Amino acid sequence: MNNQIIRLQNINIKNFKNIENGTIDFPNSKKNCDANISSEIIGLYGQNGSGKTALIEALKILKYVMSGESLPEETYDLIHCASRYSTLAFTFYAANNENEDKYQLLYEFTIEKETEESERNSVIVTEEKLSFKRFIDEKWTYIKDIIIHDFEDKNILFKPKKNLNKFNDKEIEDLTFAKKFARKTNKSFIFSKDSEDIFKQNNSFVPYYNLINLLKFFAQINLCIIDNNHSGLISANIAIPFNFRYSENGTLSHGDLGISLSEPSIIPINHFELVSKIIKQMNIVLKKIIPELEIKIKEYGGQLTRNNQDGIRFELISKRGDTEIALKYESEGIKKVISILSTLIAVYKNPSFCLVVDELDAGIFEYLLGEILDILSKFGKGQLVFTSHNLRPLEILKSDSIIFTTVNPKNKFIKFSNIKNNNNLRSVYMRSLILGGQAEIVYEETNSYEIRRAFKKAGRFANVQD
Repeated sequence: MNNQIIRLQNINIKNFKNIENGTIDFPNSKKNCDANISSEIIGLYGQNGSGKTALIEALKILKYVMSGESLPEETYDLIHCASRYSTLAFTFYAANNENEDKYQLLYEFTIEKETEESERNSVIVTEEKLSFKRFIDEKWTYIKDIIIHDFEDKNILFKPKKNLNKFNDKEIEDLTFAKKFARKTNKSFIFSKDSEDIFKQNNSFVPYYNLINLLKFFAQINLCIIDNNHSGLISANIAIPFNFRYSENGTLSHGDLGISLSEPSIIPINHFELVSKIIKQMNIVLKKIIPELEIKIKEYGGQLTRNNQDGIRFELISKRGDTEIALKYESEGIKKVISILSTLIAVYKNPSFCLVVDELDAGIFEYLLGEILDILSKFGKGQLVFTSHNLRPLEILKSDSIIFTTVNPKNKFIKFSNIKNNNNLRSVYMRSLILGGQAEIVYEETNSYEIRRAFKKAGRFANVQD
């Protein structure tokens, strides 16, 4: 996959949490396709409860579905309370550097609350549609469908018929079983392992399988989601979850690795060797953004893991000059930076890597946050999607990188209009909160007098209870 580039271009969300409809375009989505290789950053801003985290959760569901994994139980509560269905649609840009092929891949799926009685709140991927366009002779072709299917349609396995006819009777029988099994296990039919095994063995379907596999690789390897559970472990000083993507000599390592903060950790020797390399890479950047700081590993020798593997017992140490302390005593902001630094490095160097972070600003000094975003926006290659309450990025990033949530559930995400190059977006945003002026209202107005009265009333209520 080293010669392939794949990136998000557009997200559309329907009936998901408090969003009836919301669309987000990435900065380069409307430009010539060759422009998509530069860095792209999306910062999402809005008041509490306005739909920012919903975007993170929608991308997390995308990762589950396109990775061929079962939907988690909590998906049930993500579907809009007034609906049984939620539809998520994504557009991707894909390019092959060897043969210069360029595609737009369009993937849409619907998740539905199960109607059958069960012991758990179950959700299935009930409909899927995968299509593509190709860039030929300096223009995009018409959309061509690869697979469209509905679990409720008992009469046809999938459409279009010309693609279904590429498979023989035995393969259709196997695909029918794969589809039934995907429904039973709350997985995607298109991206399930059972379907994949059949797709890749059919020579006439291989070009389509390659596109499916490209999306699956993106979801599994290059789409990294960091939500508030990650920050919670750090805040509680329980563990530091290392989100990493590390490549060396053609070998790619990725994932999450939790390292205890409360006591020394024991991990297999091969994992320990990987952690050592990742920390060595991170220290190159860390001591420049937080002067003199670097992370060291303090080893306590060999010890068996819980699975009876040969392991190493160690803890992480924070070092400044000649002073060393256990990492658990560092500030929450420093631990947050350390935990995501490997993925930020991946955003800087990899055009196919997409990092998604909820509350990126939590605990991080706002000037440092601005410096990092400025460097990534000017010199990075990958994609970064984040939510934040810190307004410093509004002064750093271009206006097409900033999305604002609105109070209108039918049009949840907007970019500000009539923004000039010399405008300070932070000032424009603050003025819009107070005076309005945008096509949609971005703040559900509060009244400071009423808030003060409420505090006063609550205080009297407490005294009465005492």
